[in-house]
Amino acid sequence: MLYEETTGTLLCGDLFTQVGNKVATDDDIIEPAGFAEDLFQASCLAPTSGATVRRLADLAPTTLALMHGPSFSGDCVGALKALADDYDPRVAAAART
Repeated sequence: MLYEETTGTLLCGDLFTQVGNKVATDDDIIEPAGFAEDLFQASCLAPTSGATVRRLADLAPTTLALMHGPSFSGDCVGALKALADDYDPRVAAAART
């Protein structure tokens, strides 16, 4: 991940991985990211994943540049917090197995 301060762009790496072919969107990116995680189970989730993503939200990015999905220009802070909220139960479920 990389945060470009001048434009407020967070290059997200594998966060918000999605399937499809959109280039840019301000539509929901949480549900598609959850679907992709269910499908691929590719995220390296750890007990600190949710907290780490919440700290990224503190940067208040204006654009999320997704490596495996469209660039997102909607509520970036809200999207990061929602992704963190999605990660928490996934981590808890993995800990129970």
